[in-house]
Amino acid sequence: MKSTRISAISLGTAALLALTACGGGGEPQPSEGANASVNEAGFAVYTGDPVKGGTVRILNPTDFSHLDPAMGNDGGVNNFYRLIYRQLTAYEVKPGETEATVVPDLAEDTGTPNEDYTQWTFKLKDGIKYEDGTEITAADFKYALERSMDPALRVGSDFHIQYIKDAMDYQGVYEQPEGLDSIEVLGDKELRITLNQPTVNFPEIAAMQMFTPFPKDSVETTTQLDEDPIASGPYRVESYNRGANLTLVRNENWDEATDDVRPAYPDSFVFEMGLDPATIDQRLISGQGQDANAVSATSLSPANLAQTQDETIKNRTVSDIPNCTTYLGMNVTKEPLDDLKVRQAINYAVDKQSVVTATGGPDLTSLASEMLLPSVPGWEEFDLYETPDSAGDQERAQELLAEAGYPDGLEVTMDVRGLPKWQAQAEAVQDSLNEIGIDVTLNVIDGSTYYQVIGTPAQQNDIAITGWCSPWLNGDPLLSPLFHGERIYDTGNYNLAQIDDPEINGALDAAAVMTDLEEQQAAYNDINRAIMEQAPVVPLVRDTPLQVVGPNVAGAYSNPTTTGYVDYIGLGLKTVD
Repeated sequence: MKSTRISAISLGTAALLALTACGGGGEPQPSEGANASVNEAGFAVYTGDPVKGGTVRILNPTDFSHLDPAMGNDGGVNNFYRLIYRQLTAYEVKPGETEATVVPDLAEDTGTPNEDYTQWTFKLKDGIKYEDGTEITAADFKYALERSMDPALRVGSDFHIQYIKDAMDYQGVYEQPEGLDSIEVLGDKELRITLNQPTVNFPEIAAMQMFTPFPKDSVETTTQLDEDPIASGPYRVESYNRGANLTLVRNENWDEATDDVRPAYPDSFVFEMGLDPATIDQRLISGQGQDANAVSATSLSPANLAQTQDETIKNRTVSDIPNCTTYLGMNVTKEPLDDLKVRQAINYAVDKQSVVTATGGPDLTSLASEMLLPSVPGWEEFDLYETPDSAGDQERAQELLAEAGYPDGLEVTMDVRGLPKWQAQAEAVQDSLNEIGIDVTLNVIDGSTYYQVIGTPAQQNDIAITGWCSPWLNGDPLLSPLFHGERIYDTGNYNLAQIDDPEINGALDAAAVMTDLEEQQAAYNDINRAIMEQAPVVPLVRDTPLQVVGPNVAGAYSNPTTTGYVDYIGLGLKTVD
């Protein structure tokens, strides 16, 4: 098995307009770049082919959640991980496409399964090393996977724990150094992993950040990698001032002959953190000095959208892919949200058009009514709580509240990420709920720690706005972490609703082991509908962000595997002084 295709939807060639001028010497021209292209609206699909060298700067409103890949699991930090870490497999995407293919990374191929897909064997490439020149071995993968299962580290993704045999009850290598029999080292270059169920799509799971190897003798605590990462990718961390800046330089022991995914054009990356999003926009729109070589790590602020209509700015503003669903999660273990009619009332009450406006309008987002994604093969759209023009039905909502015993309304607290767009979305929902007598108090949480806080049930309030994305376009990663009752954890919990419905759990379990992909996706469509019948969430919008890049930035294109944002591994410069 050499590669696995996970989606077959790509942009039509008629939607792409070539910009054929080359960037030569002198001042960089914002509309130029070899092989650059824009879409029908004039926004950038690809900002042209980079050259080697120089420094790319990333302007970010928040710090990274964690440098330890066992712990981080948001789009921004996963994009960053691709620069310094490698896994058994990786996602490859070409500019202008939403088609992603799983390809070999540190492994020679995407894995060899046994007959019933319960066991996968991976052989490692030659010449793969850490930043200190140490060879990467199969034993390093076993150690890293078992380390990531430590309860202190279970704030990241849990897919490996769900699938690897006996991992659910394992407490990590520090507590149980004997390790798991299901992760076998068959020599320095071969690893065999036994699963607890048939899994056709295990190569997609092996591309996730938990499959980053680390040498046993160099990582002795649960906190070490968060403070001192060990690079296996083309860059290593040179310096890090939390909340302020981080600098990456070339990893001299990375061998490009072993890596078909990361072209590694720049000599270095500099991440600036804690910046106001509106300031980021203005710096990049101006594009002066070092900002000519900079990229925004976040979506364009709605107030600055009009400035991108200038052609020289528009064709360096990347139009991203709607690969995430923003939704309102309701904690069904808390009164009165344990009442289905209350949750249904909230679904009817929310004016989603106001959320679209708060997010920046139809140029920056689209409506959502369920929890799968349009890019999932076989996706079926539906709306169980349809309202006129998606602007809410206050009368129906109040009827349901009265039937539930709350004719005079109720009070709830909403957790909100402390970033302008998220707060604007929260205020739009707050206004909608106030109209039916639900008094909403906003609890604003720092942007860099938000996911960790709301992923800790002991710290979680009644409702929260969050988003969910997946590079693996399948119902399993899009639905199971959010709605399976056996995936409610004390930390690293993504089932914010804390819904534990036996029928939904059973349906998710049955779908996960299906080996016929069309049959499996049909099952996930049914589960998607069953989930919305229970109304544990209000799907709000799917962003189509716009990201401005500096006039000298090449290689910028949106990637579904980086939650629809510009993929850092393709970035470079048009010209280098």
